[in-house]
Amino acid sequence: MNACSSTNQASICKLFCLHFSFAEAKQSGQRSQEGITLSIIKFLKTKEGTAMVQMGDSVAVERCVQHLNNIPIGTNGKIQIAFSKQNFLSEVINPFLLPDHTPSFKEYTGSKNNRFLSPAQASKNRIQPPSKILHFFNTPPGLTEDQLIGIFNIKEVPATSVRLFPLKTERSSSGLIEFPNIAQAVLAIMKCNHLPIEGKGTKFPFIMKLCFSSSKCMNGAWNNATNEGMIEKENDADLKGDVYN
Repeated sequence: MNACSSTNQASICKLFCLHFSFAEAKQSGQRSQEGITLSIIKFLKTKEGTAMVQMGDSVAVERCVQHLNNIPIGTNGKIQIAFSKQNFLSEVINPFLLPDHTPSFKEYTGSKNNRFLSPAQASKNRIQPPSKILHFFNTPPGLTEDQLIGIFNIKEVPATSVRLFPLKTERSSSGLIEFPNIAQAVLAIMKCNHLPIEGKGTKFPFIMKLCFSSSKCMNGAWNNATNEGMIEKENDADLKGDVYN
């Protein structure tokens, strides 16, 4: 996989987790030489901006190629995805550091941000192609549109508009957020998916989750308030503030 040089393993995870679970590798039968199943992201030292991602099976790879290959990122970036000849990725004991000082290798098998950990969870996830409108959920119930726009401004991915859905529960909020184009929406996911947001009167932050929306325009957002295809009920792990970048 080729991406812009500023990409790191955390941003890849935030984007790829929309299309497969890093835990799927547990069922794949792909094992390292030590007999340990791995599910990892590994950047190559000899090719800047190039990484390898181990998935559970070929179906997961095909989903990512179908939806993410050649999509734009930000102002001048692009992701290119191709099949690898390697059957599995070996563990790197001493990974080198990327330009942002994050490790070039990380395992995500146990990440609680995986969205396909069980058949029940997988059935609630409807994979959507990239779009300039994102669905956000598991945010504080008192969150305002201006506050959400401010959060994305801080991350340098300014949004053009926000629509909050009517609250289904007092435990969390959800809605849609629109960006100028698909490239900026992709960048927003890579920067802000799984971002912790403090909630009033809560001990732990909410872990905001993002995905591409099926809505074609913000005017029709209300019709899709119950049909976005992602899990909107936060689980205990979300409320406990477990953050897995």
